[in-house]
Amino acid sequence: MVAVKPEILIWARETAGLELEEAASKIYSDSGQSSAVEKLRALEQGERELTQKQLFKLAKSYHQPLLVFYLPQPPVPDEPLEDFRTPPLQGTDRKGEARLSLLIRDMKASQSIVRALLEDEEAPICDFIGSTRLDMGVTQVARDIIERIGFDLAEFRGKRTARDAFSYLRERLENAGLFVLLASDLGSHQTSIPTDVFRGFALADLFAPYIVINRQDAKSAWSFTALHEAAHLWLGKSAISDTYSESEVERFCNRVAATILLPAAELRELPPMREATLNEAAAAIGDFATPRNISHSMVAYNLLLSDKLSRSNWRALRDRFKAEWNASKDKERAASHAKEGGPSYYVVRRFQLGPGLIGTAKYFVSGGELTPSKAGVVLGVNAAKVYALLYPERAGA
Repeated sequence: MVAVKPEILIWARETAGLELEEAASKIYSDSGQSSAVEKLRALEQGERELTQKQLFKLAKSYHQPLLVFYLPQPPVPDEPLEDFRTPPLQGTDRKGEARLSLLIRDMKASQSIVRALLEDEEAPICDFIGSTRLDMGVTQVARDIIERIGFDLAEFRGKRTARDAFSYLRERLENAGLFVLLASDLGSHQTSIPTDVFRGFALADLFAPYIVINRQDAKSAWSFTALHEAAHLWLGKSAISDTYSESEVERFCNRVAATILLPAAELRELPPMREATLNEAAAAIGDFATPRNISHSMVAYNLLLSDKLSRSNWRALRDRFKAEWNASKDKERAASHAKEGGPSYYVVRRFQLGPGLIGTAKYFVSGGELTPSKAGVVLGVNAAKVYALLYPERAGA
């Protein structure tokens, strides 16, 4: 039997965003003597003991390392990121918020290991972190980002798909020293975090700045979110974001990203749409956005900021574009299930992590400075999968 303090058990469950009933079903089964809920309640009240096997189930279900359960008291929570999301979105999805907190925790753990390795290696610092201020203005900050990462708008637009365009932008950002990751769950689709909870977040650091993008969002939105979070880093802000917050900082970062991807002169080419029907506005925005590899919603939002679109029509278009994206995801998922094959787990995971983090982990694993267990923390995978992830030519993965 394993002795775990009841307050640790309650903290771990609540941190995972699980109600007693849901958590109980993951650990216990009903029996003639008591239900799964009664068993977990007794455990949390100190009236029942854990087996080692049950502790492993708890750790997996609550997304906590085993070491946490041996602590004398719940750990002090990390300093939360500055939250620039629209207030109505904050806290409305309790489970999603809990999962987001765990995802941020995991990304901070990854970042801390990478940072220590790069600092020991005496890698150059990313001196652009915190190098700008709001009073410098949108145009200057956008120009600084473009020049630092060597971004070419024509090359971005020349890519065949929005995903290819994002890969080009990610390459430019990572070459400048940032790490750009796609993440939307805690390792399985059952722990998915919707875009209503977060679009992206930034973790500022001079050696290992991280940008994390919710991969459930439309592929055409990834690039805008990446640049929005980059603007946060240029301001020196670790922050959680959504797209439509009215806060001064969020509006500033939105305008920086829009200035880079959608010059104001081009936006002026679109006619005012205050009197247009939704179908007419949606068609015009689609014809404008698609060849530029940018999101329809981003164009609509900038039309709102430019007073070319009413707020009510913007909301209607936002909801429409979101519904269209969800429908396309469902269709894509159905098509992938219908056909055999498709990319392997490792191919998908490498794309999510990005070449920058994969390359950095590979370099330090090869040199012996990074153990497989720590590499697993950096990459968010089981230590047993590290070599197959980093060396596909050897593992055939």
